[in-house]
Amino acid sequence: MRLLLSIFFTSALFGTVQAQSAPLTEWRLVEMFDARLLRDGLDPIRACRGKDGESHACTFDDTEYLTTIRPGADVTGSIGASRSPTSMTIVLAGNAIDSIGLVGDRASPADLINFTAHLESLLHTIGPEKSDYDIEQDMLDLGVMRGDADGDIGRARVVSESFATIRCLNQRLVASAGIACTITMRPAG
Repeated sequence: MRLLLSIFFTSALFGTVQAQSAPLTEWRLVEMFDARLLRDGLDPIRACRGKDGESHACTFDDTEYLTTIRPGADVTGSIGASRSPTSMTIVLAGNAIDSIGLVGDRASPADLINFTAHLESLLHTIGPEKSDYDIEQDMLDLGVMRGDADGDIGRARVVSESFATIRCLNQRLVASAGIACTITMRPAG
């Protein structure tokens, strides 16, 4: 997972720093995202800690996630009892959020479903004017659910919205079970 995070942050997924006219602070995002996660029946944010003056690393509670991998309750075909591998990093430019990184795993169906659900809730949080259909279309265009047989697996897919540019990358499972998306915020207004 550490290797995936290193690759994620050193990759070309991050765009250039953009100023925002109405900045969204990291704590306001966490508050709004938590409310959306709870509304969607997902695990809320457990903790966010400042990594440095310019970024925060966040982890999610895993109570709901673990219900998907309990013996007898496992409808996803997952094996084991590991914690949710999904995490989030918020990168700041001054007092505003420049980008949000969401990193997860697709080694098991439960891991991929968990990551996908958190990404969808995050997109609803930062793009509340978008309909459920629009967000679902973005998720399909980003290819987060694609498998190894997909012709462009291993290449980033990009979606541009009025609120952000979203880039997601997943590799063939033989290369990496990780999946990562970067959301580069656009100026408000």
